[in-house]
Amino acid sequence: MITYTKPHLSYQEQLQLLKSRKLIINDEVYATQKLIHISYYRLSAYFIPFYSEKNTFKDNITFDDIIELYHFDKELRILTFNAIEKIEIFLRASISHNFSQEHTPFGYIESKNLCCTNEELKILYDEIKKETNRSKETFVKHFRDTYTQSDLPIWMVVETISFGTLSKLYSMLCPKTEKLILNNINLPSFIFKNWLHVFSYIRNISAHHSRLWNRQFVIKAKIPKHKSQFRGIMNDKYYTFAIMTHYILNAINDTFNFKKELKNLFDRFPNIDKKAMGFLDDWENMDIWN
Repeated sequence: MITYTKPHLSYQEQLQLLKSRKLIINDEVYATQKLIHISYYRLSAYFIPFYSEKNTFKDNITFDDIIELYHFDKELRILTFNAIEKIEIFLRASISHNFSQEHTPFGYIESKNLCCTNEELKILYDEIKKETNRSKETFVKHFRDTYTQSDLPIWMVVETISFGTLSKLYSMLCPKTEKLILNNINLPSFIFKNWLHVFSYIRNISAHHSRLWNRQFVIKAKIPKHKSQFRGIMNDKYYTFAIMTHYILNAINDTFNFKKELKNLFDRFPNIDKKAMGFLDDWENMDIWN
């Protein structure tokens, strides 16, 4: 290990550093504004694909090339977040309806209604209590002011807890309840649970404004081997996530056309390297997208 010694640099010094690394800056006023609004450190993640070697840019690379990639990634995050939101809302609604149909509105606090250990249920319940207690939702306040129960009914719980906690709740559902949710999705339970984990992970990346383009995902997707159209794809690139999202949105009959939105985004940014995200040539005409 070594001691960190990098000093603070003024915006002008940051520009000079970039120019010393062979980056072409045509408009220093514009570049300074971008450094002020975005920060050198955040932009530095987008420098790397333009390097010919460490800290040296390829010939004819401009500051505008980096900003274009940054804006593409921003648009990709917004699109990704919107797509996951559709799946998340479906899951909240489906758990609420099907669980309360099988059990009482407060059945989630009883171990007999979930397929998990008492310790797992305690951890989940503590997370639910923590998240519902800090909620500022009007319906939560109304419930607490009106009724004697300290726990919320399941349909309020699912609207209050995080997607991560919702995924944990789903993972503890018993097969009878889960089968109702998976009715039209046609995926094995262990695959769908893994996909929810992936969706939650990528949602968090998007919500925290982190880079999606050219990212190798730490949480890897499980590939359903019983579906031939999924064979041969990588499980840690954005392309796999895109296929998963497209599949689920179609399965739940959501009208959001993720494929069309992706293609429109790529058309607006024709210089972006889609292969860095795992996309193949002519990807939109492959069977899995149709």
